[in-house]
Amino acid sequence: MKYDNCPLFGLNSKKLLCHMLNIRDTNLLKQDYVSTLVEPYIDKTGKPRLIEPPRAELKLIQKRIKNMLGMIEVPENVFSGIKGRSYADNASFHIGDNPRYLFKIDLTAFFPSISRDKVYAFFLSDMHCSPDVAAILTNFTTIDLSRATIQDRQSIYAFLREKNVSCYNHLISGAPTSQILSYLVNHHMFDEIQLLADKHSVSMTIYVDDVTFSCEHRIPRRFKENVLSVITKYGYVISTGKMKSYTKRYPKLVTGVIIDSNGQLALKNSLQLKISLEHAYLRDHPEDTKSRQRLRGLITAARQVKKDSFPTIREFAFQSNP
Repeated sequence: MKYDNCPLFGLNSKKLLCHMLNIRDTNLLKQDYVSTLVEPYIDKTGKPRLIEPPRAELKLIQKRIKNMLGMIEVPENVFSGIKGRSYADNASFHIGDNPRYLFKIDLTAFFPSISRDKVYAFFLSDMHCSPDVAAILTNFTTIDLSRATIQDRQSIYAFLREKNVSCYNHLISGAPTSQILSYLVNHHMFDEIQLLADKHSVSMTIYVDDVTFSCEHRIPRRFKENVLSVITKYGYVISTGKMKSYTKRYPKLVTGVIIDSNGQLALKNSLQLKISLEHAYLRDHPEDTKSRQRLRGLITAARQVKKDSFPTIREFAFQSNP
């Protein structure tokens, strides 16, 4: 990777960092204070998950850091928060001249498993920031749960225990910086897995906590075992329920996109249904701006997979004067 494209590379001045990030309140340089600007909770509307949304003033700083980290050149098969690369591009990487075998894994509670120490080590050793600058950048991008304001602390701790996560000072789940940092902080692990993939002529992509492998020949069991061993070595846990192998002709689900039996991208039935239902509702309630925004978002998501999908509904959703 090429780090020196990033303005943060080699930075050793707190004053210059504050200028670059437009920071006037020095309290923001302390993790104790930053932790109070994140309000963690367990979202139980579906499958329980940890949400750690930053407040507006912190989120703005994180967006600036993300934009700077986005200048780092990363491999073409990395799709973790990289500008111009989408979830559909990740799936497209596994399209070839012929249908392919596919193997995918999911890292359990990935963001909470990435410790403050690992984030600090990245800024210090890979980015060559001075210790004080590395610490401040780590403060902006991690949360110490023991210092955060949490309404239901026991639920969060119970959730982490259930996921075999013992790290309570970790990468913030919900920060703009977290997707790209999840790769950068762990690039040594992903590099090891890439070497295994190259050795077996297997294509590999990384989309945050989803790692996908494909090949025209059957993916060896030994390769899969070696991949899992590397991930375990770095202290992460595999979600066995989301680890799946596919044969060539079997339809495959990759980061929300279907690769059909012919090896071509297709929209999920659930996405098509959501678009149809939202469209039907909006036709009856054309003044509902929130519904229109939802429909536009759904259409945009669909067109990342199929560029010409739903032309009539798209025209209706994006018309200026409904």
